[in-house]
Amino acid sequence: MLLLPNIDFLIDVREAVDAIKSAYLSDYKFLPRQALTVGDVWFAPMVGHSQEAGFVVKLVGIYPRATPTVKAVVAVIDRETGAPKALINGTQLTAWRTAAASALAASAIQPSPRAIGLIGAGLQGEYHLKIFKTLYPSAEFKIYDVFKERAAALAEKYGAAAAELEEIYQTDLIIAATTSRQPVVKGSKLKKDTAVISIGAPRPVRELDDDVIKRGGCVLVDNPHAPEETDDVGDKWVYFGDFLKGSVCQFGELKVYKSVGNPIFDVAMAQYVLKRAERLGVGVEIQWA
Repeated sequence: MLLLPNIDFLIDVREAVDAIKSAYLSDYKFLPRQALTVGDVWFAPMVGHSQEAGFVVKLVGIYPRATPTVKAVVAVIDRETGAPKALINGTQLTAWRTAAASALAASAIQPSPRAIGLIGAGLQGEYHLKIFKTLYPSAEFKIYDVFKERAAALAEKYGAAAAELEEIYQTDLIIAATTSRQPVVKGSKLKKDTAVISIGAPRPVRELDDDVIKRGGCVLVDNPHAPEETDDVGDKWVYFGDFLKGSVCQFGELKVYKSVGNPIFDVAMAQYVLKRAERLGVGVEIQWA
């Protein structure tokens, strides 16, 4: 079994986005997610399968008093022998695959943003910056966080600008990466044709107000079970995998993509990371009886 406690150095941004796209277009299988909530802690297993990777199981939780709040571990299991093939840092993997999926969605709904606004300067916000700064090097990036010093620190690290929330609302592409239980994106304040990417966790997190959903007309979702897990999706929605295959989402004045997470992302990224690690000869090999 290969132990990979750090995968950041293995990731090529464009390859990661391609891996997510291939997952949407492939015959990967996954189980609907069932979460366990204990107090204010949310915990869930996410299970998927591909012919190449085998079974991929991620155990992920949202821990409000931890930093980062979302932590996970990923196990890759051989589908023929049942032997564990790898144990991967799921916190990093989740951050990479979520940001890569957001980038893929952005390429479809707002391919040439001049200004990108990020709400939330936590782990997911940083990984979105890693990917979006690579893919949109000429775009202006603005960051807002309720903790202004955190937004300022992240902005300085990535050559962006800390901003007020009202400034974020005027950008072409808004990425909401928070655990807020009150909407942080207000539809009435957005200009026409703004693209909104919301990656906040399932209930009780709520990032988009009713005006965003109403003005959006149709919401693209990363998981066909998303409407069961979040209030950030209205009655009209299209699964992004189907959208890539030609299904139509009748957008209104805004273009909205909602992510709650999809196990096929974990399968695709685990498969990609494992191949990269094996090719480069990195990781710690552990004997498993």
